[in-house]
Amino acid sequence: MTEDDLYRHIYDSAIFKRWHWFRYHFELRLRGWVHPFADSIVRACLDCERRIPGFARAMMDALAAIGGGEKDRRQYEQLMQRLAELLVIRQAVTYPWDFRATFRWEPTAPGSKKNPELIIEGGPCPLGLEVKAPSLLDHIQQRVSNPTQLPSRVFNKQQIDQLPDIGAGWTKPRDNPLKDFLISSEAKFAPFKASDVAFRGLLIVVWDDFVYEPISSLIHPKSGLFTENSFAKDASGQPLRFPSVDAVILVRHFHQFVNAAGDRPLIDQCRGALDYGRDGDFPPKAIIGNPCGSLIPMEFVEAFQAYPPSPEMGAEYVPSDLIWWI
Repeated sequence: MTEDDLYRHIYDSAIFKRWHWFRYHFELRLRGWVHPFADSIVRACLDCERRIPGFARAMMDALAAIGGGEKDRRQYEQLMQRLAELLVIRQAVTYPWDFRATFRWEPTAPGSKKNPELIIEGGPCPLGLEVKAPSLLDHIQQRVSNPTQLPSRVFNKQQIDQLPDIGAGWTKPRDNPLKDFLISSEAKFAPFKASDVAFRGLLIVVWDDFVYEPISSLIHPKSGLFTENSFAKDASGQPLRFPSVDAVILVRHFHQFVNAAGDRPLIDQCRGALDYGRDGDFPPKAIIGNPCGSLIPMEFVEAFQAYPPSPEMGAEYVPSDLIWWI
C-alpha cells in the first residue's frame, strides 16, 4: 500500500461523511498542504502495514468509526486511546529485534473472545501487549483548577478536611483507571498464559506528563495496586492480584497527541505525534514489575526503552502523598 492509496481510503471513509475531530487535519492535503499530525498517523500506519498486512486500512477505519458527535469529548478521548495503540504497535514492529520476530494483531486464545493489541513471537517467549490510555480531559482541568492534589489514598476523610485550602478544591487519585486497566489486561492475558506457561503479558499505559499519578497508583506503599496494602480488594478482603500482567510500562505521551492535534508545539525531544522516542530521550519510560507476575525478558524491556522508576529519574518518578500547586 502506498501513501496515496491510504489517503484515498481516508477520503472515502466516515471521516469525510460526518463530523470528525480529525477531518481538518486530513482535509488540508486536498488543499495542497500536509498537516504534520495527519502525516504522522499515515506514516505510522504504513510502517505497521509492512509487518502486519491490512493494518493501515483497518486502523484508519477504526479511527474513522469514532465520530459523528460534534466536539464530543468522549469520542476525542477514544481517538487518543487508538493513537496510543498505534504509537506502541509501531514501536514493536519497527524495532530491530535480534530474532526473527512475527506479530499477531488482536489475536484471541482458544476458548476466549478477549484479545490484547499484539503478540510478539519468535523471541525468548511470546509477549502479549495491551495498550491503554485513560480519560484525562476532566482530570487535567481539575488538576489545573485545584490547589491541592492527593495522588494516593494516604489520608482519611478527617485528615483531608484538615488540610490547608482544602475548601478551594482538591484533585483525587487516578488509581481507579489503573485498576480497570489491570483487570481488563488480566482477562485478556490469562487464556494465553493458560495455554503456554512461557507467555508474558505487558500492559503499556500512555499517560500525560504527570507520571507520578500512575506510579503512585501502582506502588505507593500505603495503597498501591502492586502492594499488600492495595486499595482494591476481592470479596474476601484480600488485595486483587493480576498474575498474568507481568509488568506495566508507563509512557508520557498523551499530551503530545493533544498538542499535535491542536496545532501546538510538541515538547521535550518528541519529533512527531507518533514518535515513540529513542532510548535516552527525555522523558524516560518507567517499568514496574508485578510482584505476582513473572520477569519480562530484557530484550523486550530494552525495546520499549523502560527503566524502573527512581529519584534519579526525577521527582515525578517517586510515589507522592500530597501536592500543593502554587
